Amino acid sequence: MSLSDSFSVLRPRIDEATASSLAGLLARAGAGIRSEEFSEAVLASVVGGKRFRALMAHVGYCLGAHIPLEEVDIPDLGAALELYQASALVHDDIIDNANERRGMPTPHRTLAEHHARRSWIGSSTDFGRHGAILVGDFLFSAATAAADRQALRLGHERAEAFTRRFADMHAEVALGQYLDIAAEQAPLDPQRADALRTSDSLEVALHKSAHYSVVHPAILGAICGADSVEAGAALADTLEEVLTPWGLAFQLRDDDLGVFGDPQVTGKPAGDDLREGKRTVLLALTWAASSPAEREALTQVLGVAAASPEQIARATQIVHSNGRGAHEKEITRLVEEGHRALDAAGFAPPASAMLRELCLILTSRRA
Repeated sequence: MSLSDSFSVLRPRIDEATASSLAGLLARAGAGIRSEEFSEAVLASVVGGKRFRALMAHVGYCLGAHIPLEEVDIPDLGAALELYQASALVHDDIIDNANERRGMPTPHRTLAEHHARRSWIGSSTDFGRHGAILVGDFLFSAATAAADRQALRLGHERAEAFTRRFADMHAEVALGQYLDIAAEQAPLDPQRADALRTSDSLEVALHKSAHYSVVHPAILGAICGADSVEAGAALADTLEEVLTPWGLAFQLRDDDLGVFGDPQVTGKPAGDDLREGKRTVLLALTWAASSPAEREALTQVLGVAAASPEQIARATQIVHSNGRGAHEKEITRLVEEGHRALDAAGFAPPASAMLRELCLILTSRRA
């Protein structure tokens, strides 16, 4: 059975565990009629999505336990990772002032509209943002509760390794997010080709996404699947070598889709990353290869929510002409680096084939 086929078997279990975790926590917290819009925002936050992080955890468990992927049964870990992802996205959308995610209104927009419909006093925008922060916090509470349930199934030493890894993941995402927003505040001088550095953008991608989206989930699964702390640690080291470059390639592909992706497929407006001013590797490569006049055109769009469609189109063309080719080469380099690490890892042929298919799923996607 291919990785895609196995995942089609696993996904309903992941979705069920995620929904069950949220429903249980909402009930225990005392959610009722007065907080109905809050509950709706919480539940809507886990609708859709690719479930990559849960898939990574199942792959890690499969490698640690040496069982077929479709036989892996870690519903609490899958739910924990998807609930944490939902929490991070809610907060990320607040930071980015994003009004749409997966083709649907984001929680801060939904709650702001609820405030306006009720004709409540005060600012609808503020209410939406404040309420969405709490939605994200609630989702994180659900994530940690699910992770705790998973840890309780492990022996003391493996549980300790598991909880430390989960906490490290959360901490690294916060650091990466800070580096991301700090980078967006740096002024860009169109006369300076070195105003943006690819190495800085790669550092943000590593901490904010690559480790969190790919490496940490797989290692969490490996810790759960391995029969000892030592075996789990050895597998974790190997997975780190193989998956880190693929995790970076995964994020770089996401950045390409953030500029060139089809909104009907990605669920985000075209050119959204340009409007948000994201200092991505794609932008850094484009900046270095552009003329001062082209860089000036980019600055009229980056972080400018009111940028016109014509300005977005011009900036998109500059990125396509000056940066996209080099960006694809960087993705290819990272993919090949991971394959070299895989070749040296000594996995059995079925496991190696599964990981190669995983690389394709991560780096060749359209959404």
